[in-house]
Amino acid sequence: MKQMRNIFFLVLALVAFCIGGCDNRTPVGKSDTQDWTKHLKLPKAQFEPAEQLNILTWHYYIPQEVFDLFSKAYGTRIFPTYIHSNEEMFSLLQSRPEQYDLLTPSDYMVTKMIKNNLLYRLDHQNLPNLEDLDEDLRRVPFDIGLRYCVPLFRTSLGIGFNIDYIVGIPRSWNFLVEQARNNYLDYRLGIMKEMRFAMGIALQLGGYSPNTTNPKEITEARNLLINTVKTCGLSFMGEENSDKELINGDILLGVVWNGTAANALNHNSNIRFLLPEGKVMVTIDNAVISARSKSIRTAELFLNYLLQPQVMAQMTNYNYFPNSMSSSLPQVKRSIRTGPGFLFPEEEDRLFLKDLGEATKLYEEAWAQVLQTKAPETLVKLPLPKGGFFRGDTQMEDFTKDFSDATQTGEQGTP
Repeated sequence: MKQMRNIFFLVLALVAFCIGGCDNRTPVGKSDTQDWTKHLKLPKAQFEPAEQLNILTWHYYIPQEVFDLFSKAYGTRIFPTYIHSNEEMFSLLQSRPEQYDLLTPSDYMVTKMIKNNLLYRLDHQNLPNLEDLDEDLRRVPFDIGLRYCVPLFRTSLGIGFNIDYIVGIPRSWNFLVEQARNNYLDYRLGIMKEMRFAMGIALQLGGYSPNTTNPKEITEARNLLINTVKTCGLSFMGEENSDKELINGDILLGVVWNGTAANALNHNSNIRFLLPEGKVMVTIDNAVISARSKSIRTAELFLNYLLQPQVMAQMTNYNYFPNSMSSSLPQVKRSIRTGPGFLFPEEEDRLFLKDLGEATKLYEEAWAQVLQTKAPETLVKLPLPKGGFFRGDTQMEDFTKDFSDATQTGEQGTP
């Protein structure tokens, strides 16, 4: 029965791709504002809001008009600082905790921030819109009772690919290995440039948990990534340009976020995105408030403002990620609701990253070696055939590589 259900959702997802490529996301800071504030009623502040709020958040996450409306209503200017990874967000908050008011970390980083006493314990009386959160997100395992965080968006990690050059259905992560044997994919294979997620995929390919603390397993994952850089020119895609690389064909096959693939599809109808069967790495992106913020009450006001259905819908219409409030769906564009951004596994198949404490240093050491690795000058980026490739039996053996199992040998670095 479960297999039939998976096939049904797979077919549904493929159909969604055909009807989802209608709209384009507009440049950063701008989006379709038509009627989004209609019926939106903002309560008067019961205190004097701060003159400004400083926010640490992701690229292409919150549109400028969401900031502007809050500023217009309450007189508070919003100053966002855009970051590339959870680790960067933690480092900035830890070094300057009084400088930032509100942040949007992923789940495992929320745990780490709580352990380091960096977060303010929320006063739910000042957040009445919490009541509208989806039920499954009101009991997230990384912050039982939502004492420190408020879930905003659901994100899932899957396989994005260009059907002009990649055929077949990526039912498992091994699809990446199989396709990477083709020399045409040299320098056109990508993975997100985020330590825990890139290492997590490599660990899953090795049959391990992405939350392992076993040094041998972490070394094998490191070697797999290093070997892929050397043999395929593996690219590490930053959050601010990963969709562009898919759109332009610089990346033909990659590990990307659901919302990233959804935006790429809206610009390039040849893009597809699917979640591999089985356990899928997911994250819940959250809003938290710094324990050292000088404007905590205003930060709570802003957070409660974000939890309005119209505001949540406007953010989803901008970033293509499913938000935490189903009540916002009537205001979300149909092309987005039915597109790959809304692919998210059922609860039993969700695999969350965890804060690993001191073992995180093992990942940091491994990741540093991965990022230092360069493809050899002898690796060539072949010009792509105009009509695509992998058609029928036209693939030549001369254009496929035979991977040796370098993950066990330690040849890519000292364990």
